[in-house]
Amino acid sequence: MSPVPLIALASCRASPGVTTTALALAALWPASRRLVIETDPSGGDLGAWLGLPPAPGLASLAAAIRHDHGPGITWRHAQPLPSGVSTVVAPAGAEQAAACLATLAAPRTGTAWLDPGGQEAVLIADCGRLDPRSPAFAVAARAALTLVLVRPRVSELSHLAERLPGLARAGLRPALLLAPLTDSGTGEACYPPGEITATLGIPVEASLPADPRTITSLIRGRGVLAPSRRLPLAQSLSGLAAVLAARLTVPALSPAVPDAPAHRVPPRPMEVTTP
Repeated sequence: MSPVPLIALASCRASPGVTTTALALAALWPASRRLVIETDPSGGDLGAWLGLPPAPGLASLAAAIRHDHGPGITWRHAQPLPSGVSTVVAPAGAEQAAACLATLAAPRTGTAWLDPGGQEAVLIADCGRLDPRSPAFAVAARAALTLVLVRPRVSELSHLAERLPGLARAGLRPALLLAPLTDSGTGEACYPPGEITATLGIPVEASLPADPRTITSLIRGRGVLAPSRRLPLAQSLSGLAAVLAARLTVPALSPAVPDAPAHRVPPRPMEVTTP
């Protein structure tokens, strides 16, 4: 496990809002030092969204890590936001972002870049799509917990089910965040949290509400977000942050997924079956 709580956020497919969820969760996390690092090999978005320069960032961190393994190195390549969150922005281009991540994920690099050189810190990694071939997979494997954003419909849950044995073998500790359904009328079966947990064998930490106002407030405020009853997503993530922060003070977490054959999401009466 990393020297500080490392939370990885990822998706299985599609684009359910990993980057905005990572930034919002960091803004609401109860710690004095909070850092979001973009580790998505397809390229970063935060620089463009928040009007940040490309350096310092992931590219400068990858260059420095070759000769500097001291504690706090990642924070020295981060940019502060008005919310108090710091962020390590990835290059927008996929080729450069993937090359930077390959350097950070190399075994010789170790975990020094996860050490803030102090206490009361959390590091949240935006890993993009969870793929064993991705260099971000090695980052997620070092995390205390990997939160997988997935929409609770049969197509996405089926893809996730097929990947669970591989996640367990890699040492990942996955839990689910159920992303809101942004469309309707597809005819797909959808499932409640309890049924998903019972079938897949991994916990659902939260069902996130559809709340574009929170996302708009987060980006316009350049990472500033406060819990508000008028912003349901902010309220939901604030509660989640408090629960996870308390849980991750426990020294050890046991893997939540057994190394077993892939689970299947049961068909609904409409006879939708998984591959």
